[in-house]
Amino acid sequence: MTVTTAASNQPQAPDLRANRGFLLRGALLAIIVAIFMSLGNVNIGAIGQGLGYALAGVTVFMTFRVLGFVDLTVDGAFPIGGAACAILIVNGHSPEFAILMGFAAGALTGMATALIDIIFKIEGLLASIIVITAAYTVTLHVMQGRSNVPLLNQETLISRHSKAFRTWLVEQFGDQMRRQSTNLLEIMLFGMIVVVVLVILYLFLRTEIGLAIRATGKNSQMVRATGINHNLMIIIGLMVANGLAGVAGSLVVQQFGFADVSLGFGLIVRGLAAVIIGEVLLRPRTVGQLLIAAVTGMLIFDISRAWIFSALDLPTTDIQFVSALVVLAALGTPRLYDRWKTYRQRHGG
Repeated sequence: MTVTTAASNQPQAPDLRANRGFLLRGALLAIIVAIFMSLGNVNIGAIGQGLGYALAGVTVFMTFRVLGFVDLTVDGAFPIGGAACAILIVNGHSPEFAILMGFAAGALTGMATALIDIIFKIEGLLASIIVITAAYTVTLHVMQGRSNVPLLNQETLISRHSKAFRTWLVEQFGDQMRRQSTNLLEIMLFGMIVVVVLVILYLFLRTEIGLAIRATGKNSQMVRATGINHNLMIIIGLMVANGLAGVAGSLVVQQFGFADVSLGFGLIVRGLAAVIIGEVLLRPRTVGQLLIAAVTGMLIFDISRAWIFSALDLPTTDIQFVSALVVLAALGTPRLYDRWKTYRQRHGG
């Protein structure tokens, strides 16, 4: 009996060590980021913006890491979701309903990519390029022919609670908190939404369908051999992933106060950088840890960009150039480190 108990506990020890290490790295990273934000005078609004875009990072994780599908559809699903959300809010619908419809719009965009790939046997990369090209026109039609839809004087998640939250914050902590009330509200609201979505997604990936989607990305031939509909798993996986991009677009639209047809430009590179940043810094092992790492990577991306702007006192016109530098650092640093390790091994270092 003792031997059996000891044997059953053996697999748990590595898991406990991995979870403990993940939590320690996360705590250390949070402390370092807080110090850099303080020293660099970075506004906490960068955290709110990172949380707004966070689910787009999860989208890239789902398509590239889980499904093993080279998919650029996030660049189209994000603005379509945001456009659907904005136009529904303008027409009097609640922000919550608008976010759900943003998810549906993003999911349909992902389904279009999957169907082109399956029906016409076009590779995922080309299929997604076709979809994001068409998505530009679809977004314009969703916004009723306008390239920009403002949400001024409309009820959004933020405006609904802004006044009451600001009043409470000033009463509790003084008038100096008035300027940060909107940023803090965004962090709280978006943080709760991201946590809820991650929990739902984590539970979904542990269901039979979720496990089948994960297996499809790992070994599609094995999945076909077991009788699982491989094509259906791709469709569901891309719909769920790009639906999350639609939710991210809905949050960002409400944060910015407008929807724009070009809002998702270059988002795929940003999402990929977020996934790599999270994996390099946190070294996740489980699915739950990988989801958290993708969100963390997006937060680090936005905070790093804000830190560069603050440290160098750059104008807002340089935002795309700075974003490119952050992406380059995220993608290039791990490769330079691997090359350095290989060089040391070859030369006996």
